[in-house]
Amino acid sequence: MRRQTTALLLLVIFLHACTSYRVRPVEPRHVRGTVRLTLSGEIVTLERPNIVGDSLFGERAGQRVGVPIAAIRQLEVRENSDGKTMLLVAGIGVTVLLMVAAAADDPPPPPPPPPQPSCGPNCGYSCPLVYSWDGTQWRLDSGTFGGAILEALARTDVDNLDAAVAQNGELRLRVANELNETDFIDALAVVAVDHAPGVTVAPDGAGTLHTIGTLHAPVTAREFSGRDALARVRVADGWSWESTPAVRDTARVESVRDGVELAFVRPTGARVARLVVDGNNTPWSAKMLGDFVQAHGRDTRAWYDSLNAHPALARRAGAALAQEGFLSVAVRTPGGWERQGLIWEAGPEIVKRQVAPIDLSRVVGDTIHVRLESAPSFWLLDRVAIDYSAPQQITVHELQAASAIDNTGRDVRSLLESVDGATFTMETGDGAELRFKVPETPSGLARTYMVRSHGWYRIHTVEAGEPQIALLNRIGTEPYAISRIAVGRMNDALRVLDQAAR
Repeated sequence: MRRQTTALLLLVIFLHACTSYRVRPVEPRHVRGTVRLTLSGEIVTLERPNIVGDSLFGERAGQRVGVPIAAIRQLEVRENSDGKTMLLVAGIGVTVLLMVAAAADDPPPPPPPPPQPSCGPNCGYSCPLVYSWDGTQWRLDSGTFGGAILEALARTDVDNLDAAVAQNGELRLRVANELNETDFIDALAVVAVDHAPGVTVAPDGAGTLHTIGTLHAPVTAREFSGRDALARVRVADGWSWESTPAVRDTARVESVRDGVELAFVRPTGARVARLVVDGNNTPWSAKMLGDFVQAHGRDTRAWYDSLNAHPALARRAGAALAQEGFLSVAVRTPGGWERQGLIWEAGPEIVKRQVAPIDLSRVVGDTIHVRLESAPSFWLLDRVAIDYSAPQQITVHELQAASAIDNTGRDVRSLLESVDGATFTMETGDGAELRFKVPETPSGLARTYMVRSHGWYRIHTVEAGEPQIALLNRIGTEPYAISRIAVGRMNDALRVLDQAAR
């Protein structure tokens, strides 16, 4: 099918995680030399590749073989001319192509007050980034308080630090702003959680910590179109489920929403459980958020000021955005789908683990049906599992930074100690290194490190031109307006890609 093959028409080179990239067109006839395909549990190398229909064909050990494009997790092209190896997106984040197509007519965003050091015109918007020192190198470990795009929406975010390693009683973090925005961090601390071996810990959207025991995988998983998604969400392997890009009917509610329905085996007598989701947002969702802000045109600053002056109104607006763009969780009961809560915006940079407590008291039978729903192409789901174990005892240590030095050598520790309105403000390219003194882990226990941060960020858009009044009125009055608008722009982007493939 043509739209499946468009995934092989654009080369995407990532610069700063998922939200910053550069592109150049690659025609199928120009994909020459050797390609190395990463499939499920297998790496295949093909010589002299070409695209036929929805498959990539090439020679392997003298035989002509074909691989369905949908099965390719990663594709590397080694050009014979200069020996360079490049990453071609195919089956591992197709929604990034929508960004490429949609950007064709977008004006480049203006730079923030200081010059951008490396964040080019295709930068996205997200949130402050947190890097952990793993003993040998810095590793991106978290994107904090995603979705808090103005001061009135400032929130506290808790996230696991999977890469953080303490050395000589010290833990090191770096915070950085690498995107086209201004970040305001009001407080930041490390949370050290001691628990029994074999138990893990993760937060829910409100920052409450939950212990996790044995994770149970779904027995079935299907996206709303009926396409099987089990292989994508059964294990945490980096091969995430995402919406299948397709032109959708914006007049039909069922066409402007998407997600996955999963089934889990229910132990006898289980009345509560914790759904565990490893996932993150797509760059497309970050772009749609930026487009929403940019729709205010020359009145953008006034819009920010008015919402900050009326926090209750801002929170209502934020709740409306959350209902459509966050990942809603529901379970099936005899009365239909019963809403359980939300998986909060995670940002596009890195997969986050979040927990959603679910009530099974009105679920009938030995199978639990769970529905995850959002706007199409807003989420990537790496793993969805369920935990029925009883909560375990934990000991929590909240650690303040022993030192916090920004890129200019300034001590910013006092700005990060508490939520008091005094913020560490980062423009694009700014950052700081934080060091924390950590207590020894008690004998016989394991430890999980987490970061707790509070703040907000302001994305930089083109604050010029007339406000898009009709569009903004739709968002305020029309049911599922955000989803409809996003789908309409997706349709436009897919048509651009379709034309490029002809």
